Amino acid sequence: MQKRSDLSDVQKGMIIGFRAKGGSISETPNFVNCSRAAVVKVYRAWHYGTIQNQRRGTCGAPRAIEDRGERRLRRCFRANRRATVGQLAAQMNQGATKSVSSTTVQRTLLRMDLRSRHLVIFPQNDGIYQKDNARCHTARSVCAWF
Repeated sequence: MQKRSDLSDVQKGMIIGFRAKGGSISETPNFVNCSRAAVVKVYRAWHYGTIQNQRRGTCGAPRAIEDRGERRLRRCFRANRRATVGQLAAQMNQGATKSVSSTTVQRTLLRMDLRSRHLVIFPQNDGIYQKDNARCHTARSVCAWF
């Protein structure tokens, strides 16, 4: 039996894949030929994000808005949901050492899944939400504009 430090990246990937597919903690050590504790530690490290993706690494440009900036942007957004992207960018740049563009703010908002209007999906087989003269495929989802 191997310990966690002795496992190769392939074996760690096998543990993560087997557990993600629904394999139990008891079956995984037999499949990978390692200890149960190693399975638990590897899967927990992957699940909570401490194992970094080796291929991603540090490639690409550094983010213009880091974690602290994202939290600040989220607070600004929640304070005024009707604010435009330009107004949010102006708030972010107020008193900041590094200014960000409105395009960066917009991309960050979309990445954080913050939108001013959300799509509300109603049940399909219920005629309550359907207008009398509406076609069937248009009445399945209604945008909540209020």
